[in-house]
Amino acid sequence: MEIQPLPTLRPLRLGELLDQAIRLYRRNFLTFVGIIALVYVPLMILQTASTTLLASSLTDISAATSPEAIFTNYAYWAGMASTIGVVFIQFILVQGIATGALTRAVADNYLGKKVGILDSYRGIGKSWLTLIGALLFVGIVFIAISLWWLVPCIGWFTGLGMLAFLMAAVSPLVAPVVVLERQGAFQAVQRAWNLARRRFWPVLGTILVLYLFSLIVVNGPATIVNVLLAQGFSSVGDPTTNLVLTSIIQALVSLVFILIYYPLQMTAFTLIYFDLRVRTEGLDLAFQTANLTDAPNLAQAMSAPVSQANERLVTGADLGNFAILTLAALGVYIFLFTFLMGSVFFLGSLF
Repeated sequence: MEIQPLPTLRPLRLGELLDQAIRLYRRNFLTFVGIIALVYVPLMILQTASTTLLASSLTDISAATSPEAIFTNYAYWAGMASTIGVVFIQFILVQGIATGALTRAVADNYLGKKVGILDSYRGIGKSWLTLIGALLFVGIVFIAISLWWLVPCIGWFTGLGMLAFLMAAVSPLVAPVVVLERQGAFQAVQRAWNLARRRFWPVLGTILVLYLFSLIVVNGPATIVNVLLAQGFSSVGDPTTNLVLTSIIQALVSLVFILIYYPLQMTAFTLIYFDLRVRTEGLDLAFQTANLTDAPNLAQAMSAPVSQANERLVTGADLGNFAILTLAALGVYIFLFTFLMGSVFFLGSLF
């Protein structure tokens, strides 16, 4: 492991944070991409095979003349089972192991320790199990907030904002908390919630910029490729072959864009985590007083302050922020709906 000079930790503005993330990503491009590719490429091959099996069986089902023919189509049920199995394995390997290793690599390289792909996987130890448990707990919290959304008045005005905050801001910070602070599953979700709400609007603003960037870099090109594929294969060959080829090419396109963008996204979220701790807990001062060449000192510097353990989960200010976020989301939805409907009526009047 190569030791590099420790960066000067300080609060970062939005532009500086994105610049630091891009620079760190460029310097470690092969390492960050390789960490995700190590588990994602084999999974994508399995997923493509299961999708191909499922797609090839759809033609037989569409031509079936009796319900018995559908239930006895073993290729269809094998494709369905393999697809579900691949999704489950992907959750464990990508969201758990690979995301944990990537977070470890981003943090170590940001703190001046040049690590490789295998070092990153070794560095997470058994924390990937905790990370999976924490993400499952996020799902439970999502269900609980969805039920809260049904409560008249206060739930109606805050539920949607809570859900958006949980999935957009809290969930991405769980991995840094688990991997770097070695928190338990329940404590990690609570800790990520407390960190994100301290700078509610700046964090959401940064995440919104990342989301818009992903639309341009990932979703935009992928959508264009999918449209071109649909047009190119619509009149060539038999439908089954077209469906299989389209599925394979779409999977390859998605793989390329995910391998390129996901490491950059996790780099940005890890730097958001560091920025929150620098601004609200004086992490930069803790690093200045610790000898970070020793693992125990690094772990002590990264540990969460004991005084923050008993923070209230939701305050009156939080409810106000959730209400504003809910109203803003509804306003955007109404604007987009009005714009789309107006465009449809306008184009209809022209023709």
